[in-house]
Amino acid sequence: MGKYKRLAGDTLLFAIGNLGSKLILFLLVPLYTNYLTKAEYGTAELIYTASNLIMPVTSMVIFDAVLRFMLDKNVDRKSVILNAGIVFIGGSLVALLLAPLVGLYPSLSEWKWFVSAYIITYMANQITMTYIKAKEKTKLYVVLGLSQTLLLALLNIFLLVFCRLKVYGYVLANIFAQTTIIIAGLVIGGILKDLKTARFDKKLFFEMLAFSSPLIINNISWWVVQSSDKLMVEIFLDSAALGIYTAASKIPALINVVSSIFSQSWGISSVKEYDSTKDTSFYSNVFSLFSFAVFFFCACLLVIIKPFMGVYVGADFYEAWKYVPWLLIAASFSAISSYFGAIYGALKKSVNVMLSTLLSASINIIFNFLLIPRFGIMGATAATAVAYIFIGLYRMFDTRRFFKFDINFRKEFASYLVVCISAFFVTADQFGYAVAGAAVLIVWLLNLKEMKKLLSAVLKFVRLR
Repeated sequence: MGKYKRLAGDTLLFAIGNLGSKLILFLLVPLYTNYLTKAEYGTAELIYTASNLIMPVTSMVIFDAVLRFMLDKNVDRKSVILNAGIVFIGGSLVALLLAPLVGLYPSLSEWKWFVSAYIITYMANQITMTYIKAKEKTKLYVVLGLSQTLLLALLNIFLLVFCRLKVYGYVLANIFAQTTIIIAGLVIGGILKDLKTARFDKKLFFEMLAFSSPLIINNISWWVVQSSDKLMVEIFLDSAALGIYTAASKIPALINVVSSIFSQSWGISSVKEYDSTKDTSFYSNVFSLFSFAVFFFCACLLVIIKPFMGVYVGADFYEAWKYVPWLLIAASFSAISSYFGAIYGALKKSVNVMLSTLLSASINIIFNFLLIPRFGIMGATAATAVAYIFIGLYRMFDTRRFFKFDINFRKEFASYLVVCISAFFVTADQFGYAVAGAAVLIVWLLNLKEMKKLLSAVLKFVRLR
């Protein structure tokens, strides 16, 4: 039971930090949609979309290697952070050199240096936070994450509401918030102290790069799946349409909250469990509970999405509600893919991670080109859903070639189908409430065993605390 208790304990701590952080970010959307126009909101999103495309190249995705190798008992942790710092310095220079190239895109010419600044601070922030998490300073990790989000909210209010800086304020708030947490993490997290006594390990350096290099293509492919539709909406339609699409994508972020809270602890537990006992029942039980939680939450959100959007976003953004259902489906299957992505990590199968994401990205691009010109924003949501459904199912079957554990496929696929049918009727605005309500009940009944397990585990954990 120790591994379940550790997973539950880590998940609880990450939940405290993530729920607070994501709640603050969630509450910022009304601020954005009331103080930014649709076009301005679209431009702000475009800056981050461009940054996320360049990020894998400049960072070499070294923060993923930091997490994996820090959990290796035979590796000097101080050498890991030194190696990551070397990659960061090189990546920062590349980010600055790429700024003129970014400026060639008309919509980003004014923002090219902001893109570079955001990339540099994001890389440093990720390396710092990943190192602290890998050292299992979970409480500090949670406090820093929550502090960053709170600072981001305060800066947004100050720069958007009082200073009226519009897009400038939106971007500067993120850069300043990340920089503050980097400084705090370096000092409080003991990173500066570790760097002073760290020794360069050439062999480890190249082992880390060998692990993270395939993830460059993987992360670019993730960008294609997650963000290329935003760029294509801006190209085929306009910035205002991108603003609407961005507003719609904020609701599925709630599912990403559930997923990310769990994934942070699962990424550590899956590695530790695989390196020790390789207990297949552990993976089976955790997957069953996780899948139920994600799709049940998705089914519940589908019931309330239309009336909720009426009070959540500014009046100019209300139409975004009809694009949310299939983005919720996409977010749910993204969560499933993340679960199996952690297993790839435990197996050190980064090439397989890359391949699965590359295939999904190809599907996403093809469907975006086919659907956006004809169906507009709705075409983008459909393309995103198809891509995420593919990667979730692909990884589910592919990981079992290397590490097989029991999955109740009949129950899983029945749950997936029910929620997809609910999304279809809600989007069509035909019998939406009735079908969505029925879907919640059906998913509950299909997973009654998992629901009892989940409640029992929660109650037991609370009693132990």
